[in-house]
Amino acid sequence: MDQECIQFVPFSHYDWTFARQGWLPWNPTAFCLIASVCAVAYWMSIELLLLVYVTFKRHTGVYFWSIIITTIGIVLQTTGYILKSFENTWPVVLVVIICKVGWVANVTGFSIVLWSRLHLVVRNPRILKWLLVLILVNGLLCHTPVVVFEFGLMTRHHDTYYRPMQIMERIQQTVFTLQETVMSCLYIYHTRKFLKIGYPMQTRKVIGLLLLVQLLVIALDAVLTLFDYTDKFTLKCTLHPLVYSIKLKLEFIVLNQLQSLVKRGMTTGLGAAPAIPADDEKHNRASPSPSPTPSPSRSPRVATPREMQAQTSRPAPRFETGFVTKPGPMVTELNLGEPSPGGESMTDSLESEGKAMGHRKHDSNQTLTESDEHDLRIVVGRADDIVEQPDDMERQYLGRWDGARRE
Repeated sequence: MDQECIQFVPFSHYDWTFARQGWLPWNPTAFCLIASVCAVAYWMSIELLLLVYVTFKRHTGVYFWSIIITTIGIVLQTTGYILKSFENTWPVVLVVIICKVGWVANVTGFSIVLWSRLHLVVRNPRILKWLLVLILVNGLLCHTPVVVFEFGLMTRHHDTYYRPMQIMERIQQTVFTLQETVMSCLYIYHTRKFLKIGYPMQTRKVIGLLLLVQLLVIALDAVLTLFDYTDKFTLKCTLHPLVYSIKLKLEFIVLNQLQSLVKRGMTTGLGAAPAIPADDEKHNRASPSPSPTPSPSRSPRVATPREMQAQTSRPAPRFETGFVTKPGPMVTELNLGEPSPGGESMTDSLESEGKAMGHRKHDSNQTLTESDEHDLRIVVGRADDIVEQPDDMERQYLGRWDGARRE
């Protein structure tokens, strides 16, 4: 009985540092805390695996597999930590391998998750390439020393590896925190540009959600970093799987928000180009109708060579319609107000054509043909055709989007 009481350590005197060797000493408060955190991490990991399977129609791609690997890494790290802290019958080498494989998988795996989601909004392949190189280099430089020092702590030369492990643990935690913050900030910046083009009304709401999620992620990383710098390594290892499972869950919040936004845009025609650009419409209203006989009191002005050069180099106004069903004639040069060979001005011709299209649009008896439905499916959505259908968004999130229009 006395021997069992000696093993009890008060919670206020509990050793959470690297200096502790072997399994944890008995304390009901510490054991309940660790068991609760590990149980929540297990539960969230199982839930994430089910969500990934249900959410994605195609179980392929970088985004899908990075989430799967990160989630499995959380499970492995939690299992290895429990075996290392509470079970002394398992081989030490096997326990360290399980724990560190899970740690590498969920830390670098989560960075790959952040990198793969950038394919949705970043159109510059050079940025994506250098970010991937940064992830791989940081993973190699930070994971390797920590794994080596962890094996060294399990040997009889524990004191030799204690100080290097303490320093390297703080360095890797800081590096990975900065890496994830940089990628999240890039995602917020490019998402804002993406939404301002085709979804201006929803920009503030989505950006506000992204900022809130990012602040929460930074706060969680700050807690882990604080535990590292205060030498609370055991407590940090306890919370680490839970923190990364929360991060992955927040990823699904952002994913569902953007996916529902794009689906609403496909349904309501959000982000479609206007019938006539605003500048051209004002120009049409301001341009006077041509008179059949010029006024004798005002002679026509001869254009200067610079004005003629500017007129020829200026691109012709682009007229777009919300629903294109037939390809129109190619207009290489357009002079509003100039009479056509038939005596009708170009402005009058456009107005009459617009009225005819308006009558056809409001005709309740008209039915869409297959070609009309195909054109409608192509035009409705963002103005620059980055996303055409909800499935395309999933393809982008899977990291396999090449930007080509689907036929």
